Amino acid sequence: MKKILLYFAMCVVASTLVSCDHTTITTPKKDAQRIADMAKSVASEAELREVEKLATEIEIAYRRSYNGAKSLEFKALVEPILIAAGDQREIERAEEDALLKEQQRLAERLSMLDNAWSMTLTTAEEDMKLIEANNQEIEGVEANITALQNEKEQLAYDIIEAGYPADMLDKLANLEKSIEAAKQSITLIEVRNETIILAYKLQRGEELVVDFTPDYDTEECDAIAECEYEVAE
Repeated sequence: MKKILLYFAMCVVASTLVSCDHTTITTPKKDAQRIADMAKSVASEAELREVEKLATEIEIAYRRSYNGAKSLEFKALVEPILIAAGDQREIERAEEDALLKEQQRLAERLSMLDNAWSMTLTTAEEDMKLIEANNQEIEGVEANITALQNEKEQLAYDIIEAGYPADMLDKLANLEKSIEAAKQSITLIEVRNETIILAYKLQRGEELVVDFTPDYDTEECDAIAECEYEVAE
């Protein structure tokens, strides 16, 4: 809600710098209803911005053509409409993001299944050693993350004392990127381990028991794997 009000205020300030003589106005109630009708069909960020822009132009046109009272009347009528449209767009955006994440997760799981089917297995002992090596690699990355986080915390204190210099802020941003990249690398290593375990289940119908608990949620993937295995048989 605050974001919509802030955006509305910024638009008012910006729009006062340009001419709004071309904007057609009737009465505050009719024009507010016009905005409400447009807001009902908003389906994207760009369309929401267009509705907000038009509302701002109409408000300025009232201010220039009539008086402050009519401008305030229109603004009072249209602000709740814009706020509601912004809130609805936030909900829709969250739903779109959730759907995209689910699609990405499904694609990752299907990719894991493909890799598991095509993986060349040796012996349980040799593949266990590979998993253990991956786990050791994870431990090394985790140690590096701890060191980076300690460096980041110290740098944050130093930045405050130094008065927020640009070069130190850039260094802090680079540390944050390095930490995130390291976390991503751990995820990839965990997926490699899980792929080995899944390959045994698919190709040999065996459970490769290891001292390994991946962060990756494999329940749905296992269900898909069982179906894949039955089809293959």
